[in-house]
Amino acid sequence: MKIKFATFFTILTLTIFSGFSQNQSIVFVEKPWSEILSQAKSENKLIFLDAYTTWCGPCKWMAANMFTNDTIASYYNKSFICAHFDMEKGEGIQLAQLYQIRAYPTLLFVNQAGEMVHKRVGAPQKVQDYLDMGKIALTPGEGFDAYVKKFNAGNRDPSFIAKYLDRLKGAYMPINEPLKEYFASQKESDLINRGNWEIIYGYVTDIDSPEFKYLIKHQKEYEKLYTKDSVKAKISGVFLQTITNFTRNRAFTEESYNQLKQKIRASGFENAEMVIFSGDLTLYQMKGDMPKFIELVYNGLDTYYANDYQMLNQMAWNFFQMTTDKKYLEKASGWAKKSINLKSTPENNDTYANLMFKLGNKEEALKYEKIALELAKKANTDISKYEENILLFQK
Repeated sequence: MKIKFATFFTILTLTIFSGFSQNQSIVFVEKPWSEILSQAKSENKLIFLDAYTTWCGPCKWMAANMFTNDTIASYYNKSFICAHFDMEKGEGIQLAQLYQIRAYPTLLFVNQAGEMVHKRVGAPQKVQDYLDMGKIALTPGEGFDAYVKKFNAGNRDPSFIAKYLDRLKGAYMPINEPLKEYFASQKESDLINRGNWEIIYGYVTDIDSPEFKYLIKHQKEYEKLYTKDSVKAKISGVFLQTITNFTRNRAFTEESYNQLKQKIRASGFENAEMVIFSGDLTLYQMKGDMPKFIELVYNGLDTYYANDYQMLNQMAWNFFQMTTDKKYLEKASGWAKKSINLKSTPENNDTYANLMFKLGNKEEALKYEKIALELAKKANTDISKYEENILLFQK
């Protein structure tokens, strides 16, 4: 999704879909908007409007990969009048103003009177996402617009609020004010009930909010009710996202950054140092300070991520790419080997093999690259890089 005149960006990770034939595609009618509204009325259908621009990469990806999917195409062609407009040309300019479209792609469901029923911003990557949004649009009272009206009318039921916040998030609309307003209607003692935990888990991101402070203070109680792992993951995630956002802020200073880290330590959260370690890694990567990054990983990875096979492999690969120092390469090879012992994958076997080769142990490199190749074959993934490495290691 690309947003004009905004300070934030969404990175679209392309996913390879397999197992779906691509014989159909959504049929978009090519006619003026007034005629599309007339057609919707005569056929008693909602309009599905793909609002795109020519410079929007995710728009192009969605058109090529999702609108051509048989399951999606069959459902949308049957259920809706499908239309698409370039929001920077012709009628698209007026439609963008009418429906207050600022982010691309925006997917709208519009009724016969031209009223927006449901809205989703971005390019969902799963087939089910498109089916779900279509079903929401077709179900009376479940669309984005209906939920806005219900909230404005005073509905504060936790199950409703969870869906309302999901609708806002899907439409790329701010959730902070509705979230504050909702929690203002709740008793503090009720914050621990399941409905409120689900809202806290899904949407609370402000470390200074009363709800997050309550979660920290009553962490053990939450863990007994909703699992230790989920509660720790939530707290860690909020702290780490706060650090990450802070390091990207133009107002960043070392002094204020240290104050933030001290606040996290003072919270009493048992994994505070692990969060700060991860935050520092992000900072050094963002600044391109590789010497500090390497030294921090060298001294701290075993302390905080000794049992995380993915993190061990990622840092081992980073060292392979970043340094030629034997001390660091030997340390990285130990991480890669431990990652393999925790869970053997094509990726970590390949990492270990490359490190062995760089350290001059061609026999060990060849052995583990062959293992990586066999694992990749079993996983039905691309094997070309493993085959190339084997040829390289054999020279």
